[in-house]
Amino acid sequence: MNAEFAESVPIGLMGRYGIPIGRFYGQPMDAVTWANDSFVHSNPACRASAKAGPGETHRVRFGAFFAARMCGCCRVETADADEGLLSAVVDLVSLCEGLEDEDEEVQNRQDPNYVPDFLGPNFNWDHWRYLQFLLTVTTDGLRAHPWLHSWARPVLARAAVYAERRCEEQRPLIDTTLIERAADTLRQREGSTEDLAQAWQAWRQRRDSFCNASPDHDCYDKNTRRRPPGSAVGGHSATTVEISVQLPPIGADWDGSRLVETLSTWELAVIAAYKTAADWAGSIVTLAAPSVVAQELLSPARGLDVTLCASGTGRVVP
Repeated sequence: MNAEFAESVPIGLMGRYGIPIGRFYGQPMDAVTWANDSFVHSNPACRASAKAGPGETHRVRFGAFFAARMCGCCRVETADADEGLLSAVVDLVSLCEGLEDEDEEVQNRQDPNYVPDFLGPNFNWDHWRYLQFLLTVTTDGLRAHPWLHSWARPVLARAAVYAERRCEEQRPLIDTTLIERAADTLRQREGSTEDLAQAWQAWRQRRDSFCNASPDHDCYDKNTRRRPPGSAVGGHSATTVEISVQLPPIGADWDGSRLVETLSTWELAVIAAYKTAADWAGSIVTLAAPSVVAQELLSPARGLDVTLCASGTGRVVP
């Protein structure tokens, strides 16, 4: 990035696809550039050598492109130069890029002929989970660096809004009758609880992002999650159990990339169908689920962090 480019975009930088991303990311800050340097600096003295020449200072807003072009020294100028801060910046850049895609989707929906991706054949059915995971790891990494956490607070808030929207969009596509039917079948299955627990543990700790054959896959797979067009939506049971679910992190594949979903399709569908509240950054979701569904989630064999809420087990949904 050169001084001329920074000057031509005074309130924001360009992200992928040429979309200006500064309009919704963080607070403005000063960036210093030199014509013979490809990096952006926030410390005017960082490259102030005799051969560097005069620097150009511009007011910009934080975005994925900007963070990716900052030199390593300026990323850590107000904190110790440790790997934790570097990882936090990398996660923040990834989150910003995810928000660029979401913003593009919002713009596309303004076209009356556009089919929203959550209704299209290539719908990423657990996209809310991807955003939630990025938000969680980014928030966790930034907490150790309050100056950067404060700077990125609008990014985190926007990510939570998008994760909520993506999850809510799935609700009308899910047939809860199928969810409850699968739960009832799962509760009646035969076999050793110890063997089942080992099967769940092995599946959640796998490193293959393309393997979807979870221990409950035969009862509820990807094809049965989506409600057929024109069919009736299954109704919620009158009495529900209120539970809190701590969402597990997404696992790493053989290359170390965090791409392996540790929740089964049935579990993802349950969360979207029965969610009543969520702390997306904290990975905590509250559900009001039918008893048979709650009991299956609470099964020790699954190994999930699920607890009964203080409201008890007999709450009647109006």
